[in-house]
Amino acid sequence: MALTLLAGAPAIAATRPEGEQAKIDALLDRIRASDAIFIRNGVEYDGKQAASHLKTKLFFAGSRVQTAKDFVLGVASHSEESGLPYEIRPKEGARRPLKDWLLEKLSELEREPTPPPTSRPAPKGSSAGAGG
Repeated sequence: MALTLLAGAPAIAATRPEGEQAKIDALLDRIRASDAIFIRNGVEYDGKQAASHLKTKLFFAGSRVQTAKDFVLGVASHSEESGLPYEIRPKEGARRPLKDWLLEKLSELEREPTPPPTSRPAPKGSSAGAGG
């Protein structure tokens, strides 16, 4: 059974716009690095466990998640099993819906300036940089 599931994995995996995937990855990184407690179906988890769970859910959501907002609202806001909202309890602060926390983090990400593309050095043997 597991082999059948793994064999179909490339078909399930979604391709989403690069910029949106970068925002989703950044949100997952913020969850993973957080010292907050994440609550799913009444059980508490640390940031690493929460990020791992959401990454798995994202994988199975496939192409229905095309944007970071789709991720927050469709994957990271509630349990598919119980329908209960996911929650977060920061070290300094009150328990609240994870959806609200993630939408705030997404808003912060979208306000950050986009870094310029990094230039790659020319491959050895290339004529790049040679006078001509």
